[in-house]
Amino acid sequence: MLLINALLVAAVAVTPSPEYDTAHANAVKLEQAQLSCMKAAGLEYRPDDIEKATRSDADRRALNGDYAAMRAKRAKEGFGVWSWHVYPESHEGRDHPNNKIVLALPEKEHKAYRAAQDKCFVESVKTVLGKDVDSWEDYAAQHDATYDKLADTELNGSANLVKLGKSFATCLKVTPAKPTDLAERGRKVFLDERTEVARQQGVRAPANAKIMFPSMTPAQARPYLKKEVKAALEDLACGKDFYAAYAPQAWKLQQKVYAEYGLPFAW
Repeated sequence: MLLINALLVAAVAVTPSPEYDTAHANAVKLEQAQLSCMKAAGLEYRPDDIEKATRSDADRRALNGDYAAMRAKRAKEGFGVWSWHVYPESHEGRDHPNNKIVLALPEKEHKAYRAAQDKCFVESVKTVLGKDVDSWEDYAAQHDATYDKLADTELNGSANLVKLGKSFATCLKVTPAKPTDLAERGRKVFLDERTEVARQQGVRAPANAKIMFPSMTPAQARPYLKKEVKAALEDLACGKDFYAAYAPQAWKLQQKVYAEYGLPFAW
C-alpha cells in the first residue's frame, strides 16, 4: 500500500493539471487580444511569446508538501526572501518584448502610449476572461482576493488543517492562528525585515508599499539568509505533518486561480 501511494504521489506531481493548459491558453489569448486592440488604435505592440514552463521534480515535490524536498529547498533558500539577494541569478526574470517599444518612445509619446496600452489591457481582460477591471493593479488585486476567498473557505475551513495547525503552533510556541496565516507566518517575518532594511537605507517607494527591496550585494545579504534558513528549517520541523496536508491543497487552489486569470505557471 505504501508503494502504491508513493507512485500515486509521483504521478500527481509529474502530470500537468488541466489548469496548466488553461492558464497558458488564456495568457496567449490575452496577449493576442492586446495586439489586436493596439493595432486598431494605430499603435505597434509586440506580444509576449509565452512558452510552457516546467519545474524540476524536486520543486514539484516541495510544492506538494514532500518533507525531504521542502527541507532541501529551505536549507538553501529559507522562506525565499533573502535568497533573492544571495542568488540573484536564480530570480532573473525575462523582459516583456514590448518593453523595448515603450522605452524607445520620446517622453511626449510615452504617456499616450501607456494610456492606450492600459485601456487595451482592460478591454482584453473583459473579452478573454469576462472580468471587469479598471487597471493592471486592479486585475492583480482581484486575483489575490479570489485566492484569499477560496483559501479562507477550503483551507481555513478544513477541520483537519485546523487540527494540524494547532499542533504546529504549539510546537512553534506561537499563538494558534488560521492555517493560511500559519503557512505564511515565517515568510512574512522576513519580508517585513527586508522592507525595514530598505527603509533604513532610504529606498524610495510608494507610500503604501508593503514590500521593499534594499540595495544589497550577495555577501551583505548572506547573514540575513543564514538566519532565515535556520528559522525556516525550525518551522518545517514543527510543521511537517501540517505542510504535508496543506501544501498540495494550497497549490491546487493557486492553479485554479491562475487559470481563471490567465496567469501561466511552471509545472
